[in-house]
Parts: sequence; structure tokens; C-alpha cells
Amino acid sequence: MAGIMTNIENNTIRMYWNALRSMSKNIRLGLAVKLTNSVLEEERKEMSDEAYTEEMLNKFFGKWEGNETAEELMGIIKQNSSSSEPISFEGV
Repeated sequence: MAGIMTNIENNTIRMYWNALRSMSKNIRLGLAVKLTNSVLEEERKEMSDEAYTEEMLNKFFGKWEGNETAEELMGIIKQNSSSSEPISFEGV
């Protein structure tokens, strides 16, 4: 979220949250994915392909600092995973 939100924006968020919070976890997660993707898509449209590629390279290229192999990292991720059931976003 950029900047400070107005009272109207906060009230709108509160209104939607009150309507959505009783929905199932899968529905809320699906909505979160759609909302996140819509924000990222809007940001993406604001810049050229070249500028977007450059930004992503600057943001992520070479950021990992560690000596673990890919297999070791996957093992660490799986070992520390806390999800008890798989979540499917098919059809979202």
C-alpha cells in the first residue's frame, strides 16, 4: 500500500473484511491471490518491458548469499514446512 490511507479507504477495507472473513480458508486464499495479481499487473503495466526486466534483475539477481546446493535448500524448505494439507489454486 502506497501512502497513507484515507478514512474512506479504511472503511471500505473494513466493510469488505467483515463480508469476507467468514468464508473458508481456501476462498480467502484464492481471493488474496487474485488481489495480489491484480496489483502486480497494474504495477507492471506502468513500465516498459525493458524497464520491468531491469527492475526484476536488479531486485533479485545475485541476492542469495549462501553455500547450500539447490537440493540442500529444498530439504531445508521441506523440513520447515508447516502446511498440513496441500492447497490447490486450480480454477482460481
